[in-house]
Amino acid sequence: MSYSQQNSGHERFPYAMYNNTLGIHQVVHPHQISDHPSFINMPISSASNPSIQYSSSTSHSVEKFVPMNIPQYNKDGSSTVMFQVNTERNSLSIPLEKCLQPSGGAHLKDAQEIMFPTVDRTQVQTFNLVIAWPGYDTVEFPIDIGTNEKPITRADLVRQIAYHFFGFFIQCDNGHLTQRSLFQWKVGGRDGYKFHQIRLSTFWNIEGTSWAASVRVLENA
Repeated sequence: MSYSQQNSGHERFPYAMYNNTLGIHQVVHPHQISDHPSFINMPISSASNPSIQYSSSTSHSVEKFVPMNIPQYNKDGSSTVMFQVNTERNSLSIPLEKCLQPSGGAHLKDAQEIMFPTVDRTQVQTFNLVIAWPGYDTVEFPIDIGTNEKPITRADLVRQIAYHFFGFFIQCDNGHLTQRSLFQWKVGGRDGYKFHQIRLSTFWNIEGTSWAASVRVLENA
């Protein structure tokens, strides 16, 4: 299998193959995010009773925690990767939209830090990203963690996570994934959340090779 190369020598993720699977059909570029009809010029939905945090990066806005339906077995936080904007003193998250851009690593604190240094990649080459967005069926996406010779960096990891959330949002918007409950957390359409609103806080281990991402949605106050 051939792999389409991205902006890092570490990246071996099969972007072209998964683009086709997700219906994107080509490698994601910055203009595709901002120009995609699903994610522009649409009102922001309201959410009830989530955790709220004021954002220092966007005036008059708040970040609301998305309550993924995932049990957290590793409660001590020992298997958690944090993501912060390197230019913000008290940053607790980073916009996923920035992470898909070629210069996305420039916004990320400790972008070149090697991830999962104790993992033997001759035994494990892939983790599973579990997305259990409220009201939708749980879906999983592969995270390529590289090789022992070329392990992925924090920047490589966040780009893959962002890429899969972008694909998830497209699948919701085009009807491939339908919402069954908790409609205040709707994704896509005229009244749902848009990709540019999503901020990533952490990537944490559920159990084994299954991992989840803690994300927040940015809303106008």
